[in-house]
Amino acid sequence: MKKLLACVTSFIVLSVSSVIPADISYAAQKPVVVVIDPGHGGEGGTHPGAQYNGLVEKELTLKVANSLKAELEKFDNITVKLTRTSDVDVSLEDRAVFAKSSNADFMYSIHFNASNEHEFYGSEVWTSAFGNYYKKGCEFGQLVSSEWSNLGIYQKGTKTRIGSSGKDYYGVIRQSVARGIPCVILEHAYLDNSVDAARVKDDSFINSLARADATAIAKYFKLKSRDGSLDYSTFNYPTVKKPSKKVSQDESGPDVCSSKVLATDTATGNILVEMTTSDKQSPVIYFSYSYDGGRTFCPLQMWDRSKDTQSFNVKVPSGTVDPVIVCRSYNNYEKGSQSAAVQVTGTFNY
Repeated sequence: MKKLLACVTSFIVLSVSSVIPADISYAAQKPVVVVIDPGHGGEGGTHPGAQYNGLVEKELTLKVANSLKAELEKFDNITVKLTRTSDVDVSLEDRAVFAKSSNADFMYSIHFNASNEHEFYGSEVWTSAFGNYYKKGCEFGQLVSSEWSNLGIYQKGTKTRIGSSGKDYYGVIRQSVARGIPCVILEHAYLDNSVDAARVKDDSFINSLARADATAIAKYFKLKSRDGSLDYSTFNYPTVKKPSKKVSQDESGPDVCSSKVLATDTATGNILVEMTTSDKQSPVIYFSYSYDGGRTFCPLQMWDRSKDTQSFNVKVPSGTVDPVIVCRSYNNYEKGSQSAAVQVTGTFNY
């Protein structure tokens, strides 16, 4: 049985029940201190993070963090500190201790992503599952997801994860919350996805990510740039309700995943498929299809989150006999569901 997900934020889908129009956004009314936390680190292979396509996460996080610090220091009324400035190993607790000793108003932990399946892509935000920490994380998540989407990155939204102890799963969030500091993990892109990785290899894109992060932080805290070119002092954003209990992760795939064949053309190899999928707790964000009964699937496609039903063309190779269509859908927790197989009769020669 699915656990209730009180709020999912992304650049396409917002939970109607928890995000409300705001005439006041809860931003700091005093000089702001933020701590930027470049994830991972340590010489000799200690905690390198994800390593794919010639990219090393610990190196990228430090690049983004340094660029982000420079961008934020273009604004008035903000002090920016980093948990590490070189390739050193810093424990998750020590990162939070540093943020506390700095009197931080917020900590932003910089990361890049990878998955066991090596098929996902996009950006996502992780926040605490509890009270005002959840509220603040979701509110900031909306802002940074919007900025990331402007760069053309696919958005997976803002999420929570509870560990076996009943507390926040991610240590840097858990340790920060224990010290009264809001904290989010910013997963900028997937290093094991060829499209995401190709963009991350470009230093100009790394700087664009930092500027996007900085803009979101400036909007959240209503900052003005020192040269007067940017003024977010009157910027308002939708607020998120403080949950009355912890917000648990979605543990299962979409509730509905079905497909049917609308038309076939053996002379061209085209099969028109209609797919229906939906999820009561989380947005459906990816889909894929197979023409060989589920032995192989196409790369994950972007699902239009405004619709439950969509049609698309499946091109089968010439010489295929009696293809079998199977579809899969995934929510933003990367939990999948699979449709029943649909047999297509015919030999596709073209």
